[in-house]
Amino acid sequence: MIRFSTLLTLFALASCNNPIAEDKGVNAKEDEIVISPIDNKINELPPELSEISGITFLNDTVLVAIQDEEGILYYYNLPQNRIVKKQTFAGSGDYEDLIRVGRDIYVITSEGILSQIKNFESVNPILQPILTPFSKKNDIEGMAYDSKNHRLLIAPKEYGLDQNKTVKQIYGFDLRTMKFQTEPAYSIRLEEIEAQFQGDALEESSKKFLKAIGNQNMNKVFRSSAITIKESTGEIFVLSSLNGLIIILSPDGKLTKIIQFSGEEYKQPEGIAFAPNGKLYISNEGGKSGIGNIIELTHEN
Repeated sequence: MIRFSTLLTLFALASCNNPIAEDKGVNAKEDEIVISPIDNKINELPPELSEISGITFLNDTVLVAIQDEEGILYYYNLPQNRIVKKQTFAGSGDYEDLIRVGRDIYVITSEGILSQIKNFESVNPILQPILTPFSKKNDIEGMAYDSKNHRLLIAPKEYGLDQNKTVKQIYGFDLRTMKFQTEPAYSIRLEEIEAQFQGDALEESSKKFLKAIGNQNMNKVFRSSAITIKESTGEIFVLSSLNGLIIILSPDGKLTKIIQFSGEEYKQPEGIAFAPNGKLYISNEGGKSGIGNIIELTHEN
């Protein structure tokens, strides 16, 4: 196990004489940000997955991954640390994320092209394209399954449909009606993040966040790279490779925690998913080394 450092050790909470909740026995208040120490277990990936961009789990040990250039599903066994199966579903494209829903898998591209792979494990799976209102300017990167509402959640990396620069929006696609919901399901507001990084006792490393926030441009602070839902609580985990953040929303959309991370193993975080056993994983593109990885995180609950 390799421990990596958090970017911040003091921030607004310190000015209120509140300790950072680093010990699992410490219960932070609901409206406090928690900077969590995280241990990690690294699975280095073969060259075929150097451009890994999304992951979804079949069971506790086998996940399905995509990379952002070819329409191929890669079945990857974590304990064996190897690809056990490959399945072509389409031609080349900029594939960003995927999610399993029962016997189907949904895949989305950066341009917002959504595809349903029906009965993906059958001999003859069916590929069904689905229209969305997104385009390349939205730069879609994240998608998750909201089982409670039986919908997909889709997160643009750039601006939402209304081009609002102070908000990161997450949209729903209803799987009952197979219709896109144009009103955001969730919104992450710049002012909510700003409130957590204000105070007198700020580490030097946190000042760049306040400076970026001063630009009033959410893309200088947070860019949604991936999204997942913790099934046991309904919490939404939104990953940003920019500034190394995981923002956690309650089921009703309230920002409850921010986890910050840094380290050379986090080359380019592009995917995030929970295994059925509750373990959290992040996938990273290869970056300069060309070697992608999947990291198992032990995070504060």
